[in-house]
Amino acid sequence: MATGVGWVCQGRGERAEVAVMARREVAVAAMALVFGATAAYESSKLQFGTVHSPGPGFFPWWTSAAIVLLALILLVQALAQRSSAAQEGPGRIAKVAALLVVLTAYTFLLEPLGYPLCTFLLVLFMLRATDPQRWAIALGMAAITAVGSYIVFAVWLSVPLPRGPL
Repeated sequence: MATGVGWVCQGRGERAEVAVMARREVAVAAMALVFGATAAYESSKLQFGTVHSPGPGFFPWWTSAAIVLLALILLVQALAQRSSAAQEGPGRIAKVAALLVVLTAYTFLLEPLGYPLCTFLLVLFMLRATDPQRWAIALGMAAITAVGSYIVFAVWLSVPLPRGPL
């Protein structure tokens, strides 16, 4: 009776499925890491510029750096949780559907409520409903995301964002 990763054995099928899933997550994280690193390398060949006067390499480099960081986080999580079962079924589909509804509401409420408030509520929803976090963490991360992204886009980059009533 084989017990290796990827082998489905009688009585051990679930454990083997989890091992295959973990191996796939590691592979996807590794591919994202290679993609991000390649994009960072290629974008570093372009003129970078400054925050106030970004060059053609500014946004691609920062985007690829974010991809590398997120891929590293995903890789660490996938390696750390190799034995945990993946959540499947109707609960996961319901979360995705709820997120789509909230994203649709976000687009319609962006103008009347403003970017900071809508972004705060969106991130709060994602951290509480789709991936449950403690209230303190969810509120803190939502505030940091809303304020931080507003400062980056509206203040530093002068992107016109809806301010809302605040």
